[in-house]
Amino acid sequence: MRKPQLLKLPTPTENSFIMKGDEIAWNNPWHFHPEVELLYCIKGRGTNFVGDTICSIEEGEILLFGSNLPHTRQRDKEFYLQHPSEVPQTIVIQFKEDFLGENFFKVQEFVHVKDLLNRALRGMKFFGESKDKVAQMLTALSQENCTQRLLRLLEILHTLALSEEVNYLNYDGYKSDAHEKSSQKINKVYEYTINHFREEITLTAIADLVNMAEAAFCRYFKARTRKSYFQYLTEVRVGYACKLLSDSELDISGVCYASGFNNLSHFHKQFKKITRMTPKTYQEKSIIKR
Repeated sequence: MRKPQLLKLPTPTENSFIMKGDEIAWNNPWHFHPEVELLYCIKGRGTNFVGDTICSIEEGEILLFGSNLPHTRQRDKEFYLQHPSEVPQTIVIQFKEDFLGENFFKVQEFVHVKDLLNRALRGMKFFGESKDKVAQMLTALSQENCTQRLLRLLEILHTLALSEEVNYLNYDGYKSDAHEKSSQKINKVYEYTINHFREEITLTAIADLVNMAEAAFCRYFKARTRKSYFQYLTEVRVGYACKLLSDSELDISGVCYASGFNNLSHFHKQFKKITRMTPKTYQEKSIIKR
């Protein structure tokens, strides 16, 4: 397994930022890039992995990823294999923080946008009226000329910067260092976990992965993440369980085992500890929202 890949995005030759559609590749790599990324999911089913967080892709969601925040979006392969005519559809905006000049967002008129980009290092998911307003602006963006697109993007960033309708995808104080050489071990652990959390993972196996003794690995991981490895693994599994409870036909027992837990009682205990509700309550609330 490898650390997240640095993706070198094509430098715009005519415009100051990249705007494109995204169908979510079948084998979308765990990656990062210096560009800030704004995504509007028009339609799609699958899973978002962002930093330390795992959550379902939701149609209509607006996400903002800060510079060098490791992430990947994975299709729901079973659904798309069964429905080959269905294709995910996302509008993606990518730009470097200095795409309008090194000091542009440092002036008083845009200091709130600079703050937004700093907060986006944790990953952000918007909801409510802010989400709906920005979705409309992003949809209209493709119909506008280059100058109008730039002005519209600034309006979008302004709207998001002032919005309080936001959930952060990673804990307060989370800092991505995927671009640093010293992060290679931790990112190797992250990617391995994303690919294998449904299976049994032992401390010996994960420590061997990064050529460390078990005790040394435990100290290393906790120093970098402020939690034990198995706390992190449990959070990933519970996050995936939430996704299954929201949009699959599995019963709670099936969700338990499909998420990597091998004991139903332990699953209930850990799920309630993290979400503050039982799996059944979570599932019932998810059904109401559909």
